[in-house]
Amino acid sequence: MKNTVHTAGEFCFLLFLAGWLAGCSLDPERVSRQTDEKVYSLLEDRWDKSFGSAEDYRIEPFSPQMRQEHLKDLGNNSVLTLAKAAELAVTNTHEYQQAKEQLYLTALDLRDVQHLYEWTPFARAVGGYAKEGDQGGEGGREALGGSGEGGIRRLLASGTVLTSGLSVGYMDVLSGDFRSGLQTIFQAAVTQPLLRGADRKVVLEALTQAEQDILYAVRDFNRFRQTFLVSIVTEYYRLLFYQMQMKYSREHYLQMLSIYDKMAPLVQAGRLAAFELEQAHQDKIRAWDSYLQTRQQYETQKDVLKRMLNIPQEASVEPDENEWAALEKGLKEPPLTEEQAVEAALNQRLDLANAFDRTLDAQRHAEIAADALKADLTFVGLYSPANDGARRYAFGADPGDLQRVRDRYEATLRLDLPLDREREKNNYKRALIALAQQQRIHQQLTEQVVLEVRKAYRDCREARQRYQVQKEACRLAQERLEKTLELMQVARAKSRDVLDAQKDSYQAHRAFTEAVFSYSTALLQFYRDTGMLWVKSGGGWKVRTASSAGVQP
Repeated sequence: MKNTVHTAGEFCFLLFLAGWLAGCSLDPERVSRQTDEKVYSLLEDRWDKSFGSAEDYRIEPFSPQMRQEHLKDLGNNSVLTLAKAAELAVTNTHEYQQAKEQLYLTALDLRDVQHLYEWTPFARAVGGYAKEGDQGGEGGREALGGSGEGGIRRLLASGTVLTSGLSVGYMDVLSGDFRSGLQTIFQAAVTQPLLRGADRKVVLEALTQAEQDILYAVRDFNRFRQTFLVSIVTEYYRLLFYQMQMKYSREHYLQMLSIYDKMAPLVQAGRLAAFELEQAHQDKIRAWDSYLQTRQQYETQKDVLKRMLNIPQEASVEPDENEWAALEKGLKEPPLTEEQAVEAALNQRLDLANAFDRTLDAQRHAEIAADALKADLTFVGLYSPANDGARRYAFGADPGDLQRVRDRYEATLRLDLPLDREREKNNYKRALIALAQQQRIHQQLTEQVVLEVRKAYRDCREARQRYQVQKEACRLAQERLEKTLELMQVARAKSRDVLDAQKDSYQAHRAFTEAVFSYSTALLQFYRDTGMLWVKSGGGWKVRTASSAGVQP
């Protein structure tokens, strides 16, 4: 009967313990929200305003409905504006989502490292059945019970490791000479390195590097935003370019058709030779073939842009022609000289800033590798108070700790002489080589940036000159065509003159649109390469002023 009572009581205790443990489980949704708050707080703290607008970096869980939500404003035969294309690049493309997720994961890595330097609590519990010897014979021991253990631990910046813990156990004796009741054990310890690993820089290296990594990730993300936005806008401009080419090709064909229709009565009247009408017919066929080619280029480019923006291929969208008109009127000269552009790039390029800081990282790693060559000298301190000495049992506890009747103090020095530091010596040499390599990488990237900026500046200058030349050529060709058509009506111009004027006008318009496209994309690449492109929320952008880019007038 006694065993039955004990068993029922212990069963209730274990049931309570299991229920308590189940109640301590973490809610996944709450954990996700709390993690987001910590991660985004880390990113905001390390986001300098000069990088770009601190927007569009929060991750979203993938769902099939998300794509539909982003595309809800786009129906069949919708006009895709440049602003909408930039917005879709930020919200609807796989590349941008992956960049955001990589930034988030880097911040998570920092949280893992930060946690190493925080007070870390721990708690665990156990319950069960214990038996020693023969239950029916003399000296047999049998008990049911449970125990719990909790404590805290922290690594300080000085290298000190602080640990304290409390164990609590309850036991219900079924037989034997143990005593039922509650047993507690407390212990506190401190470990302090005195030589190797005692330098604050060494102790905090993992945290320092993690802090640097998230800064690099924020810079990389903003550099990605600059380059990705330029690629999207460039492809949008290319689609506009093909749209204008297709428009001019169609107008050219219609004009050739009109000229042919005007020449036919003149041939019948004997005022023009028949072969001239045949020449007009051949030119009309060539104009139609040119239109078919430009239409094919336009449709292909439209599919390319839809793929980049993650728009379904079956969606019918067209670019906004007003964007091209604004583009023709809004082309300006680069706001900087070549020397100022190089200075702006050296001040603003985020990838160059990362390369420089990584050189400092490599230098710090070499210093830490040198610290590892020192001897190990560690101080260990321990304190544990006495218990009442009663013969009790606690699951998982050291019997010596249970029976100790005096307080226990311990102070120890542990020395490990650097007799074998072969691996540490090799690591130090590796760190020195890595430092030299990173210094060369920074130097090479600096030279590459200078070359990119100088080329981008020259490309802009050449594209602007071509833009001005082709604009004037287009105006002159149009005037020539209009005059030649007037002269043909009064028989003062040959048909060949009219056909040539029309073809020249068509070619001039094509060359002008190509010059507009080349100059607009050259300007974008110039702003990208100098780091002067400042990305705003929703995929918008603006160009920094010379003063904000740190350029001396």
